[in-house]
Amino acid sequence: MALNELIRRRVEKLLGDYCENRIPMHVRNKIKLGYGIRGNSVTLFEERKSYQGEEWIKTNIAQFRYNQDDNKWSLYWWRHTGRWYRYEDVKPNSNFEVLLEEVEKDPLCIFWG
Repeated sequence: MALNELIRRRVEKLLGDYCENRIPMHVRNKIKLGYGIRGNSVTLFEERKSYQGEEWIKTNIAQFRYNQDDNKWSLYWWRHTGRWYRYEDVKPNSNFEVLLEEVEKDPLCIFWG
């Protein structure tokens, strides 16, 4: 099920600002942050310019999944196996910003390495 319009706009604002401010100006021609929304999932990703050309290589960073039944977001991390795994160090939360802050802090070095 898709996010309702109000929730979607809030997430777009928060992630738009986050992506805009996270990468320093002097490296934006080599690194970009973006996000995609599909159904009730929001995926944060990084793109880096290939060393061999103009191609951009996309890497998943985090995924936020909204559960409409309890009005809470859950956080997931991407593993090199190609699967998402639930991030257990923060409980589902109705405040999207709490999960985004956890990604930014990255205390387990799962998201940013």
